[in-house]
Amino acid sequence: MSRLDMKIGLVGEAPNDTSAIQNLLSRKYLDVDFVTLLDRIHGSMLDNKKAISRLLRIEYESHTPDVIIFIRDLDALETDREAKRKRKEVFSASNSIVDKKGIFLLNIYELEAIILADINSFNNYYGTEIPGYADPMKVVMPKEVLIEATTSLNNRFIVSHTPHLFSLLNFEIVKQNCRYFSMFIRRFEKAIGI
Repeated sequence: MSRLDMKIGLVGEAPNDTSAIQNLLSRKYLDVDFVTLLDRIHGSMLDNKKAISRLLRIEYESHTPDVIIFIRDLDALETDREAKRKRKEVFSASNSIVDKKGIFLLNIYELEAIILADINSFNNYYGTEIPGYADPMKVVMPKEVLIEATTSLNNRFIVSHTPHLFSLLNFEIVKQNCRYFSMFIRRFEKAIGI
Protein backbone atom coordinates (compact mmCIF):
# COMPACT_ATOMS: atom_id res chain seq x y z
CA MET A 1 0.00 0.00 0.00
CA SER A 2 1.40 3.39 -0.91
CA ARG A 3 1.27 6.17 1.66
CA LEU A 4 -1.17 7.98 -0.63
CA ASP A 5 -3.71 5.38 0.41
CA MET A 6 -3.19 5.93 4.15
CA LYS A 7 -6.12 7.00 6.28
CA ILE A 8 -5.36 8.19 9.81
CA GLY A 9 -8.10 8.18 12.41
CA LEU A 10 -8.03 10.75 15.21
CA VAL A 11 -9.66 10.28 18.61
CA GLY A 12 -9.35 13.13 21.10
CA GLU A 13 -10.82 14.84 24.11
CA ALA A 14 -12.28 17.70 22.05
CA PRO A 15 -12.72 18.71 18.41
CA ASN A 16 -10.10 21.44 18.92
CA ASP A 17 -7.55 18.78 19.89
CA THR A 18 -8.11 16.53 16.89
CA SER A 19 -8.21 19.49 14.49
CA ALA A 20 -5.01 20.91 15.99
CA ILE A 21 -3.09 17.66 15.67
CA GLN A 22 -4.40 17.18 12.14
CA ASN A 23 -3.23 20.69 11.20
CA LEU A 24 0.24 20.12 12.64
CA LEU A 25 0.71 16.67 11.09
CA SER A 26 -0.62 17.88 7.73
CA ARG A 27 2.30 20.28 7.53
CA LYS A 28 4.70 17.31 7.35
CA TYR A 29 2.61 14.40 6.04
CA LEU A 30 0.95 15.73 2.92
CA ASP A 31 -0.01 12.37 1.52
CA VAL A 32 -2.31 10.99 4.22
CA ASP A 33 -6.01 11.56 4.87
CA PHE A 34 -7.26 12.29 8.36
CA VAL A 35 -10.67 11.39 9.75
CA THR A 36 -11.99 12.20 13.22
CA LEU A 37 -13.62 9.35 15.13
CA LEU A 38 -15.90 9.71 18.16
CA ASP A 39 -16.31 13.44 17.55
CA ARG A 40 -19.27 13.59 19.96
CA ILE A 41 -17.36 11.96 22.83
CA HIS A 42 -15.36 14.48 24.86
CA GLY A 43 -12.95 14.66 27.77
CA SER A 44 -13.38 12.10 30.51
CA MET A 45 -16.16 10.40 28.54
CA LEU A 46 -13.28 8.63 26.78
CA ASP A 47 -12.41 6.94 30.08
CA ASN A 48 -15.69 5.01 30.11
CA LYS A 49 -14.60 1.83 28.35
CA LYS A 50 -18.09 0.35 28.18
CA ALA A 51 -19.64 3.49 26.73
CA ILE A 52 -17.10 4.00 23.96
CA SER A 53 -16.27 0.42 22.98
CA ARG A 54 -19.33 -0.12 20.78
CA LEU A 55 -19.18 3.36 19.23
CA LEU A 56 -15.46 3.14 18.60
CA ARG A 57 -15.82 -0.24 16.90
CA ILE A 58 -18.65 1.05 14.68
CA GLU A 59 -16.65 4.11 13.61
CA TYR A 60 -13.52 2.05 13.11
CA GLU A 61 -15.35 -0.38 10.82
CA SER A 62 -17.13 2.47 9.01
CA HIS A 63 -14.03 4.58 8.28
CA THR A 64 -11.43 1.75 8.12
CA PRO A 65 -8.39 3.83 9.10
CA ASP A 66 -4.94 2.30 8.73
CA VAL A 67 -3.74 3.91 11.96
CA ILE A 68 -5.60 5.65 14.80
CA ILE A 69 -4.04 8.36 16.94
CA PHE A 70 -5.50 8.53 20.44
CA ILE A 71 -4.91 12.07 21.76
CA ARG A 72 -5.18 12.62 25.50
CA ASP A 73 -3.94 15.14 28.04
CA LEU A 74 -2.19 13.73 31.10
CA ASP A 75 -3.28 16.77 33.15
CA ALA A 76 -0.21 16.12 35.26
CA LEU A 77 3.55 16.20 34.96
CA GLU A 78 5.34 13.20 33.44
CA THR A 79 6.50 12.11 36.90
CA ASP A 80 2.91 11.32 37.94
CA ARG A 81 2.97 7.53 37.50
CA GLU A 82 -0.60 6.96 38.63
CA ALA A 83 -2.03 9.44 36.11
CA LYS A 84 0.08 7.84 33.36
CA ARG A 85 -1.03 4.35 34.37
CA LYS A 86 -4.70 5.33 34.14
CA ARG A 87 -4.31 6.95 30.70
CA LYS A 88 -2.32 3.97 29.37
CA GLU A 89 -4.92 1.55 30.69
CA VAL A 90 -7.69 3.36 28.80
CA PHE A 91 -5.54 3.50 25.67
CA SER A 92 -4.85 -0.25 25.84
CA ALA A 93 -8.56 -1.01 26.12
CA SER A 94 -9.39 1.30 23.19
CA ASN A 95 -6.50 -0.03 21.13
CA SER A 96 -7.77 -3.60 21.48
CA ILE A 97 -11.12 -2.49 20.00
CA VAL A 98 -9.38 -1.21 16.86
CA ASP A 99 -7.24 -4.29 16.21
CA LYS A 100 -4.20 -2.66 17.87
CA LYS A 101 -3.85 -0.03 15.14
CA GLY A 102 -3.62 2.75 17.71
CA ILE A 103 -0.77 5.08 18.59
CA PHE A 104 -0.93 7.05 21.81
CA LEU A 105 -0.22 10.78 21.86
CA LEU A 106 -0.19 11.59 25.57
CA ASN A 107 0.20 15.35 25.98
CA ILE A 108 2.18 16.33 29.04
CA TYR A 109 0.83 18.44 30.78
CA GLU A 110 -1.74 19.24 28.12
CA LEU A 111 -1.94 19.83 24.36
CA GLU A 112 -0.86 23.47 24.67
CA ALA A 113 2.64 22.32 25.68
CA ILE A 114 3.16 21.76 21.95
CA ILE A 115 2.58 25.48 21.40
CA LEU A 116 5.21 26.25 24.05
CA ALA A 117 7.64 24.10 22.06
CA ASP A 118 7.48 26.69 19.25
CA ILE A 119 6.64 29.74 21.31
CA ASN A 120 7.98 32.09 18.60
CA SER A 121 5.02 31.21 16.37
CA PHE A 122 2.65 32.09 19.21
CA ASN A 123 4.55 35.30 19.97
CA ASN A 124 4.47 36.34 16.30
CA TYR A 125 0.74 35.71 16.04
CA TYR A 126 -0.26 37.52 19.26
CA GLY A 127 2.56 40.06 19.51
CA THR A 128 3.60 38.67 22.90
CA GLU A 129 7.10 38.11 24.28
CA ILE A 130 6.83 34.82 26.15
CA PRO A 131 10.38 33.49 26.67
CA GLY A 132 11.28 30.05 25.34
CA TYR A 133 11.00 26.96 27.51
CA ALA A 134 13.86 24.50 27.76
CA ASP A 135 11.35 21.70 28.39
CA PRO A 136 7.65 22.44 27.74
CA MET A 137 6.79 19.13 29.43
CA LYS A 138 7.73 20.66 32.78
CA VAL A 139 5.26 23.55 32.50
CA VAL A 140 2.24 23.07 34.72
CA MET A 141 -0.96 24.19 32.96
CA PRO A 142 0.51 25.55 29.72
CA LYS A 143 -2.93 26.63 28.51
CA GLU A 144 -3.15 29.06 31.41
CA VAL A 145 0.34 30.40 30.58
CA LEU A 146 -0.91 31.29 27.09
CA ILE A 147 -4.17 32.77 28.34
CA GLU A 148 -2.39 34.90 30.94
CA ALA A 149 0.13 36.19 28.39
CA THR A 150 -2.68 37.56 26.22
CA THR A 151 -5.08 38.81 28.92
CA SER A 152 -4.43 42.49 28.20
CA LEU A 153 -4.66 42.10 24.40
CA ASN A 154 -7.67 42.63 22.17
CA ASN A 155 -6.87 39.32 20.48
CA ARG A 156 -6.76 37.00 23.50
CA PHE A 157 -5.83 33.35 23.29
CA ILE A 158 -8.81 31.05 23.67
CA VAL A 159 -8.89 27.29 23.21
CA SER A 160 -10.77 27.57 19.92
CA HIS A 161 -7.66 29.27 18.46
CA THR A 162 -5.62 26.11 18.99
CA PRO A 163 -6.28 24.46 15.58
CA HIS A 164 -5.25 27.63 13.74
CA LEU A 165 -2.14 28.05 15.90
CA PHE A 166 -1.10 24.47 15.19
CA SER A 167 -1.27 25.22 11.46
CA LEU A 168 1.34 27.97 12.08
CA LEU A 169 3.75 25.92 14.17
CA ASN A 170 7.05 24.78 12.72
CA PHE A 171 6.84 20.98 12.77
CA GLU A 172 10.60 20.46 13.07
CA ILE A 173 10.97 22.95 15.93
CA VAL A 174 8.12 21.29 17.84
CA LYS A 175 9.66 17.87 17.27
CA GLN A 176 13.05 19.13 18.47
CA ASN A 177 11.76 20.94 21.57
CA CYS A 178 9.00 18.62 22.81
CA ARG A 179 10.24 15.17 23.87
CA TYR A 180 6.86 13.46 24.04
CA PHE A 181 5.93 14.73 20.58
CA SER A 182 9.26 13.55 19.18
CA MET A 183 8.71 10.05 20.65
CA PHE A 184 5.19 10.01 19.23
CA ILE A 185 6.48 10.94 15.76
CA ARG A 186 8.94 8.02 15.80
CA ARG A 187 6.08 5.60 16.57
CA PHE A 188 3.80 7.28 14.01
CA GLU A 189 6.36 7.09 11.20
CA LYS A 190 7.02 3.44 11.98
CA ALA A 191 3.28 2.75 11.84
CA ILE A 192 2.89 4.42 8.44
CA GLY A 193 6.04 2.86 7.04
CA ILE A 194 8.40 5.83 6.82
